[in-house]
Amino acid sequence: MKATVEKLENSFAHLSIEVGESRFRGFLDESYSKFSRQVRVPGFRKGKVPKQILEMRIGKETLIEDALKNLIPEVYVEAVEATGIDPLDEPDLKITEAEEGKPIKLTAKVLVRPEIKLPDYRQIRVEKEMPEVSDEDVDKQIQIFRENQATLVPVDHDTVADHDFVLAKINVTFEGQTIDLGIGDDSILVEAGDDKADFLGISRGVTGLKINDETEIEATLPEGFHQKEYAGKQVLVKIKIDGIRKKELPEVNDEFAKAFGDFQDINAMRQAIRENLEDSIKKRLEIEYINKVIDEISKETEVDVPEILVERQIDGTLNNLESTLVEQGLTMEGYLESCGFDKEDLRDNYRDDAYAVVKADLVLDAIAKAEGLEAADNEIDDRIRIIANYKESSFEDMKELLIQSGRIKQIENAIIKEKTRKRLGEFAQGG
Repeated sequence: MKATVEKLENSFAHLSIEVGESRFRGFLDESYSKFSRQVRVPGFRKGKVPKQILEMRIGKETLIEDALKNLIPEVYVEAVEATGIDPLDEPDLKITEAEEGKPIKLTAKVLVRPEIKLPDYRQIRVEKEMPEVSDEDVDKQIQIFRENQATLVPVDHDTVADHDFVLAKINVTFEGQTIDLGIGDDSILVEAGDDKADFLGISRGVTGLKINDETEIEATLPEGFHQKEYAGKQVLVKIKIDGIRKKELPEVNDEFAKAFGDFQDINAMRQAIRENLEDSIKKRLEIEYINKVIDEISKETEVDVPEILVERQIDGTLNNLESTLVEQGLTMEGYLESCGFDKEDLRDNYRDDAYAVVKADLVLDAIAKAEGLEAADNEIDDRIRIIANYKESSFEDMKELLIQSGRIKQIENAIIKEKTRKRLGEFAQGG
């Protein structure tokens, strides 16, 4: 096997590979033997079909294609090792010559890891914040718990005020046609004056009304409305007030603490909340701290970041954005219109962040290699067990699935990246 490499622009490389005729003949013989055992030909036993008959039966091109299918992955790996390139992606392979009795020639265009000049990253120092939890932080968490334990009780007034909870029957129509919201004749509950979770705008139209009062408001259904024919349409919402309630929160005392988490008293509950918040803040700050360390290293690193990787990162960000919009009942088109952007404007808006993410990944990979960090077999197996348990699958079946799908490499890379981040955090503190 002969292989030469030519560097192209934007971190691509062009491989030219030539495989000797004798080696190709060996793979071709294996294909003849395999098909001879599989193909039924009257008058011949399986495995004993002559080559000429086999060629007539299934076509010589089929045999050559099968031989190449087995040969090419093997010689590509050898070519990568021989030329010393470091591929970042699957190659774009093309066969330029493939005839029996002649050398096989093929080319491969492949994205390769660019040259990276790292700074003395072990000497970079970044100050680390220490987590602080105030009494106010604890009070806010207790308030959240109170809100979760709140009950709705009748009010002592008959006119809806802001932040009252209103039981209302609604009827939504479009051009006189009733739209089925899937709630039948049931009343819905809305908080007056708070439209955060009110896509029909009812909360803005009930303040000042009394029980049994009726009113009408105009609303626009969201683009993601489940009945497509009404999505984005302006509708009429008829509202009748059935009842008014207020939120009643439990008192913060020892009984509340004991009922909520089997704490001895409210002081024990506050202490547990403080410790949990400190642990949560510590974990968040640790992530932010190492990100700052990586940012500092990236600033001093020289590397030509492949544009194709930046574009892929932008694609991933936009896909996540679109999924979030759909969950909120919105569309990408509507979002772009509200922002005054077109798709290219939006891509450009994310370009700097995408560039930084890709560069940071390249830097982490380079440092992992420099430090000789690897993922041990038992570490990979531990991750597989977690996935298997979550998917309610056996370890063996999940491992086989991950290997076949190529996702085992993702697990390995994730472990190495975690080790690299931890090592950089230690370096940045003088460790």
